Amino acid sequence: MIIKSLSIRNFRNIASADFIFDPKVNIFTGNNAQGKTNLCEAISVCFGKSFRNPRTGELLPFGSSDKEIAVEMCFTFDNLPDKENTIIYIQKNSSFDLKFNGIGMKDAEELYGALRYVLFIPEDLYIVKGDPEKRRNYIDFVSNMINRVHNIKLYEYNKALRQKNNILINMSGYDRNAALMLESWNETLAKLGVNVMCGRIRYFDMLAAGAKSYYSMLNSNNEILDVKYESSVMKDISFTAEDHIKMYETYIERLRESAERELRMKYTVVGAHRDDVSFYINNMPAKDFGSQGQIRSIAVALKLAEAEMITEKSADVPIVILDDVLSELDEYRRGFIINHIDKFQIFITSCNLSDTEKFDSGKIWNVKGGKFELRQ
Repeated sequence: MIIKSLSIRNFRNIASADFIFDPKVNIFTGNNAQGKTNLCEAISVCFGKSFRNPRTGELLPFGSSDKEIAVEMCFTFDNLPDKENTIIYIQKNSSFDLKFNGIGMKDAEELYGALRYVLFIPEDLYIVKGDPEKRRNYIDFVSNMINRVHNIKLYEYNKALRQKNNILINMSGYDRNAALMLESWNETLAKLGVNVMCGRIRYFDMLAAGAKSYYSMLNSNNEILDVKYESSVMKDISFTAEDHIKMYETYIERLRESAERELRMKYTVVGAHRDDVSFYINNMPAKDFGSQGQIRSIAVALKLAEAEMITEKSADVPIVILDDVLSELDEYRRGFIINHIDKFQIFITSCNLSDTEKFDSGKIWNVKGGKFELRQ
């Protein structure tokens, strides 16, 4: 997919802007709060949903509640490079209208799968250094991006987990009927939990290998990244997405082993909802010992690996948006991102003009006060 042009009216601090993009690299430089991230967000609403999840009215310029937001994107698909497509996003007051080639979309989900992009924002650093839930959510997002059945399985699992935890919360002592119900829910959780785990690890190895490869390219110090799926069920037992029976039997055994602890803690202490992902640089835990530049490099490597997965599994090349990606990176890493990611159309925002001094090819815009000036 290649975005050819973009037209923006009354979007946050961008009163009016028109772009003809480079098919490879597009860079936007300027101080903070000038409109760089707003541009990235305008692109994201054309793909169906803002990555900021704004409340009604927040997209409008301050004090302009009576104005109409309009974003129009023109793009081509890889398999039909000569056919231009358009997406038009219009918001007036609390309602919005989204049209794809003139056809109205009732819900942003209708565009899912047809339009693909990979986004890096500074908050993604918490995938590496944040709590396990953020890493699980990311792995589930990637798994669902490739196979939408994954979210259905995850929903069913979480629903069953809540039912079992409610029983544990309400048990004040041994209750034979409650114990029988817990045993029944354990069987259900084991079946559903295996489905969730298989959905994750089916694509995890590809994501981990891609991240390892990109991390190697992103540094000049021969650092080696390892990414491991940490299963609270399988622990040190090796397994693959095809080992359903072994996983189910082990799952049941772990739940039985943790029965007394669950009664004390009043929640299910083992299962797919307790799994994690660990990152190691030269065999050292990145979360504990990684520098800010290393943590950022891991997050970027993950996003680029994600884009590779989409390309391989869907035969459609996504666009890549890297917002404030160059901060805390050394000169080598900045140069690699700007000049050597040539598999995708890429959009980069940066606060430092010096980041573009060794820029080889593409387009650069200077951004100030919501206005964009193309550098000649």
